[in-house]
Amino acid sequence: MTEVSLADAHYEVAEEQAAEELHSEDHLAARCMFLKDYDLLDIDHGHFWYKLSWHGVHVEFPSPQHHYEANPHERQIRDSLLSLPVDVLERAHQALGDAPEHVLEYGDHRFTLIWDDEIQRHLHCYYSRSEAGNQKDRDAYQSRLQDHASRYENGRQFPSKRLLQKLSWLREERAKAKQTLDAWDRLIVQVEEQIALDEIVHTGAVGSAARA
Repeated sequence: MTEVSLADAHYEVAEEQAAEELHSEDHLAARCMFLKDYDLLDIDHGHFWYKLSWHGVHVEFPSPQHHYEANPHERQIRDSLLSLPVDVLERAHQALGDAPEHVLEYGDHRFTLIWDDEIQRHLHCYYSRSEAGNQKDRDAYQSRLQDHASRYENGRQFPSKRLLQKLSWLREERAKAKQTLDAWDRLIVQVEEQIALDEIVHTGAVGSAARA
């Protein structure tokens, strides 16, 4: 089986088509489809929760890593397929024919349909984003980054708490260091005074060490 990569992009369905409309009898009948939910007696033996029948063919939406495991987004992928126009789906159905697989690309979506003959002939439908979809996702990501940066710059405290705390800590450390330096200065003065007294006692004059 051909391995199909699955984009980490968002699975989008046209906003004007609510789930109720996608799942309505008229919408499904126009596409020769009906929905299939979890069923242990179905040909997938309960491995898939959201499936459909298309022109009488069982269609499931597997993980790109393991064809016997459901894609975590199988419901969104199924609804994305349901959102496609009737003529686009019919052309894809005709193109499948005896071909082992067919790539259906429309708008932001790319569906790779692959025949599987295990147990009973059925279709595996893998999803990825089209180039247009990938570009839209990249643009949306950049827009979110810019929005986040703008909200951060306009909404944050200035100066930031972190910098104010750092400044306060540095001032405290400087004060401690000054106290230490002053203590050393006092000790030096005391020792110099002791040296001067010793010199006066022994020589009667102040020596060079004390004057230094």
